[in-house]
Amino acid sequence: MVEIELKARLQDIAGFFSKVSSFARFQRCCYKDDTYWKEPVKEIQIRLREEEVFFTDFSQLHLQQWPTEPIVSDGKKWIPFEKPTENESSPSSARNIVVTYKRKAVLGSSFEVNQEQEFQIDKREPLEIFLQDTGFSISLKKEKLVAAWEWENVTLELCFIPELGNFLELEVLSSCDAPEVVAAARKKLRAVLALCGVAESAIEGKYYSQLLQEVRNPGNN
Repeated sequence: MVEIELKARLQDIAGFFSKVSSFARFQRCCYKDDTYWKEPVKEIQIRLREEEVFFTDFSQLHLQQWPTEPIVSDGKKWIPFEKPTENESSPSSARNIVVTYKRKAVLGSSFEVNQEQEFQIDKREPLEIFLQDTGFSISLKKEKLVAAWEWENVTLELCFIPELGNFLELEVLSSCDAPEVVAAARKKLRAVLALCGVAESAIEGKYYSQLLQEVRNPGNN
């Protein structure tokens, strides 16, 4: 599967909520805990993501609860929603562990076009032992609070990353990366960005890993 995406910094959360609610369908609010494992020789990277869904009803997403400024997280206490417990069985409390491998490419300073391989696992410990024994080590950890919408074939995600603040991620999935397909997807993503009231000047070309490196290790930049 080919993933074509862009992300933009988002300042006006209230304005975004108002605009996106007028045309897109709300999907879920969730927490994503990402651990990146990297092999140093070929620099192969694998993401291990644990995702917990808080709710799927937009009426439960209150604007005043959404964080607006970067913060220093204390574990996971920064999350403004009650996390589901292990005993809850409703769809809104789903807990998934997903393994992702991407062949990444950046078009200019705006778009990512990634060949993505992804699958789910029941337990993370066996895979982590395998990764350790084959030379991988943890290169990055990242937390996200996410509210997601769908419109036509576009996924829209409002993402709060504690150390960085809020971003809007837009994504189109395609079965191929033919130039005309990518060009059409890029046009669609720009159009959706405009529908959300976000200027193209807000597009962020750096990976989250680069941005977090700049924040966490300022003396090394």
